[in-house]
Amino acid sequence: MMRRHLAVFLVVLFLISTAQTVQSNSSGKTGSSSSGCTCHGASSSMSVSLNGLPSSGYSGNTAYSLSWDGGPHIPGSGGFNIIATTTSGQGYMGTWSSLGSNVKQVGSELTHDGTSSRSWSAVWTSPSSGSGTVVFNLAVLYGNGNGNNNGDNWDTGSWNLQEISGSTNNPPNATNVHYVPSNPTKETGLGVEYDFNDEDGNSEQGTTIRWFRDGLQIAQINDMKNVPDVWISKNQQWRVEVTPSDGEDDGEVVSLNPVIIENTIPIARNLELAPEAPLDTDNLELDYDYFDLDSDNQQDSEIRWYLDGVRITDLDDTLTVSSLMIRSGDEWEARITPNDGTSFGLTKSTGIIIIGSSNNAPTANAYISQGSNAYTDDNLQVVVGWFDSDGDDLAGTEIIWYRDGIQISAFNDLTWVTSDATSKEEVWYASVRVSDSLIWSEWVNADSITILNSPPEVTSISMIPEGTLIANQDLSVEWEHFDLDGDLESGSEIYWWVNGERISEFDGLITISSEHVFRDQHWSVEVIPRDGDSLGSGMTTQSRVIENAAPEQPIIKLGAGISGYLGEPSSFPELEVPNSLESLVLLSSSIDPDDEPLFFDVAWYRNGYQVPDLDDQSIISSDRLEPGQVWQVTVTARDPWGLISQASETVTISNLPPMPLWSTIPEVSLSGSMIKFDGTSSFDSDGSIISWFWQINSLSYSGSNIEVLLGEGTHSVKLTVTDDLDSSVTIQDVLVLGPVPMVNSLLGEISGTDVELSWISNADEYRIYLSSSPTLSLENMKLVDVTTENSWSHTAPIASDLYYAVTQIIDGHEILWLENGTNMVNIDASAVSSSVDDSPTGSITVLSIPLSIIFLIFALSSIILNLQIRKRRSLL
Repeated sequence: MMRRHLAVFLVVLFLISTAQTVQSNSSGKTGSSSSGCTCHGASSSMSVSLNGLPSSGYSGNTAYSLSWDGGPHIPGSGGFNIIATTTSGQGYMGTWSSLGSNVKQVGSELTHDGTSSRSWSAVWTSPSSGSGTVVFNLAVLYGNGNGNNNGDNWDTGSWNLQEISGSTNNPPNATNVHYVPSNPTKETGLGVEYDFNDEDGNSEQGTTIRWFRDGLQIAQINDMKNVPDVWISKNQQWRVEVTPSDGEDDGEVVSLNPVIIENTIPIARNLELAPEAPLDTDNLELDYDYFDLDSDNQQDSEIRWYLDGVRITDLDDTLTVSSLMIRSGDEWEARITPNDGTSFGLTKSTGIIIIGSSNNAPTANAYISQGSNAYTDDNLQVVVGWFDSDGDDLAGTEIIWYRDGIQISAFNDLTWVTSDATSKEEVWYASVRVSDSLIWSEWVNADSITILNSPPEVTSISMIPEGTLIANQDLSVEWEHFDLDGDLESGSEIYWWVNGERISEFDGLITISSEHVFRDQHWSVEVIPRDGDSLGSGMTTQSRVIENAAPEQPIIKLGAGISGYLGEPSSFPELEVPNSLESLVLLSSSIDPDDEPLFFDVAWYRNGYQVPDLDDQSIISSDRLEPGQVWQVTVTARDPWGLISQASETVTISNLPPMPLWSTIPEVSLSGSMIKFDGTSSFDSDGSIISWFWQINSLSYSGSNIEVLLGEGTHSVKLTVTDDLDSSVTIQDVLVLGPVPMVNSLLGEISGTDVELSWISNADEYRIYLSSSPTLSLENMKLVDVTTENSWSHTAPIASDLYYAVTQIIDGHEILWLENGTNMVNIDASAVSSSVDDSPTGSITVLSIPLSIIFLIFALSSIILNLQIRKRRSLL
């Protein structure tokens, strides 16, 4: 079989190896973007390239125009395979569109559709943001067209394109694009302006501006916003294109419609009239320069002559005025409006020129009527004088006012400067000249005048306080002043009068202390204002009388004391806290500002109700006081004229705290005995004690008397007592106890059926306790006997472990302290079970019958059980 299979295989190999004619694959090839076309020979002279990928990475959902080829071309056919995948190659990235010539899409790959092209193109749209790095794999084959794979060339390439981090950039746009100016000339120049807008807030970078003149782009002025003048001439047609850029993306191109460079109007300049100072015998000659930026020749320019402001039409467009038309004093002016054949330029004037004569000029003089100085509320007037040697009349006057050397044109030719225009320390003067209708005089200056300080004035004044004045008040003065110069007040003078007499010691004081103010005095005050430079006009208040004053509000002190007080201020003693064991006393005082004698009225209130029988009393005896009561006293001070003042004070009768006291019974306590703690000696001076709370070491107890068993050592004792008004006081002390006096060398043994105990001690009496519990305590001990001997015995009550304790009585107090190994002993009495029956025939004989029966039953049960087991085994 193997031979047959081998023969078949060789035949198949022979058939497969039969030579085939190589044909170009014009329908394209996929799956070769990474490996290339291995059936064709590779060439080091090829170098595939992929153009159009963004250098900074791609943005999500953005279209990119790509093109690719294999590098150096050789004759023959061409083909390719390109794909965009993830870095792992497991998924396709983006989409293809706008396929170029001889390009088709198969699945997510692109390949050639025909072999006539050597370069190809398509638009690749990137995946959505967050897709990560895209890998482009490209294979290109160039065939030489010889019909087989010899001499063909192929190459592959791979490109990684990372995603731009952050949000997708939005291209900018240019709005409001317009020419500047909208009607340009060579004189105005030409520029473009626009508004740069970027949705991402990016700044403008790399915007391109392209200028076109008469349809041709002028590359030399690329990206200039303004076209240099040298490039501009009349009648040219210009157009501009603006492509905004944020340095990353370009926006849409904005192209404006063409604009025509219009005519620049001509200029007439350097106008001159000759001669410079003409007389009535001279001809007037006009000369000027014509200039046109477009280099247009002058055509039909207009020349106009004016005499005393009236146009002389007979002289239109002439350059000369004959002396026959000129008189002394004439005012001549020439105006030229240039024309370049298209437009008129601006009209220019030579200015007015006056024809001279032999007439003598007048002279002027001036002075300001206020003299050398004036105040800010003065108007300034300039008086002008004049003289003409020819006897000509005054034909005109010109006046210029100067403030601090600066011309104030608002007052030109006015003889008055109003006061509202002047301020302190300004220097004013006027400059004047006069005319005889032919010639003006020289300017002359009036002597300068300085605006002096205007003194202030008081506009209102008041003595404070308003209303009735009394002796126990300070007196003050308030005023308002006005200063025309706006100066602040500084250094005003103040004078006080009492009963019509000025009191010099009060000069300059704004406030008079109450200690200088007495009843029946008549007071007035004057203020003379000063602005730092000058005193102004003062003002005086009307005289005011000091009237009778009420007593001062009484001072009140309440507390426990011996005696009260009502009267003038005194050094009051310190009072104790009000309580029901001591009298409640009132200490009160007041003074009369007028030094009048005072009378006091006293009213007492208990818990809000007046107690009439205590009126005018300064002391309340303790028998009327109880803890918790609220007492209020109102004190009224009266002067002989019936003026009063009142004050009130309230106190609460304090609950005196209880006093905790304790002792022990016996006073000298025995360690290990029950000690009685007695708190009945505690007391409450203004009530009763209702509870006692003890804390002995860490244990708590309640009651006026407690008993506690304490051993040797220092013991903390804390007692808290509470009275009937819930006031508590705690005291803390220690109780130190010596060693516990107990029996020594306690021994216990069994003798037959008897338990025998012995010990060493010298007490008068001993107590024997028995328990069946190994935990011997006062709760489970049973007193079995009392003895005065140092030994004791009795018949064991049961056959088990027995526990005994021996205590002693000292001075009538039992030492109940228990300590294993000292006054406690354990005896094993399990061996004395026969002690329950003394008979020689004993319970053992009596019990042998039931025991035998029991054993017999056990024996029979055992035999029956054994037989059943055997039977079961035999059955098994």
